[in-house]
Amino acid sequence: MVGFKTILLNGANEGLPIPESMYTGLLHGHSGLRYLLLIALIIAIVAAYRNVKSGGAYAGAAKLFGLITMILTDLQLLIGLVLWYVYMDTRTHFKINQLKDVLSNSTARYFLVEHFIMMLLAVLSIHLGYRMAKKSITGAAANKAQFRWYLIALILILIAIPWPFYGNLGRGWF
Repeated sequence: MVGFKTILLNGANEGLPIPESMYTGLLHGHSGLRYLLLIALIIAIVAAYRNVKSGGAYAGAAKLFGLITMILTDLQLLIGLVLWYVYMDTRTHFKINQLKDVLSNSTARYFLVEHFIMMLLAVLSIHLGYRMAKKSITGAAANKAQFRWYLIALILILIAIPWPFYGNLGRGWF
């Protein structure tokens, strides 16, 4: 008898394959959500920058879109982790002793290592920026923290997204 954990954690089980439509749906959701995240992130950066230049308090659009960005980032991370596991498990049949083979395959290496690490650093940067902004005593320090850390995250995200023009690594626009 197959245990509940096996059903949830092992899509490569021949008796319980992960439905292709689920993988495709998650991939499209992950790809589409990136645009909402990028829009919220850019608005948060611009709002924080405006507040830095005007000496405004950490409130309004900067604070709201800082939080929205963090929430969308966490949602992207959750979907991404599911896709990462599914890709690792069902697409590459990755095993620890096959690490050399996976790293020699540029597509598998990109999605299992490079994309994952850069996006994880972007998530950490967003969380760090939001936390530092909330803990700051002055509005100027809060806006500077959000601006700096969110800008770092934006750069990492733009580098790590598998854009369609990345050749064999690229995904569709949606």
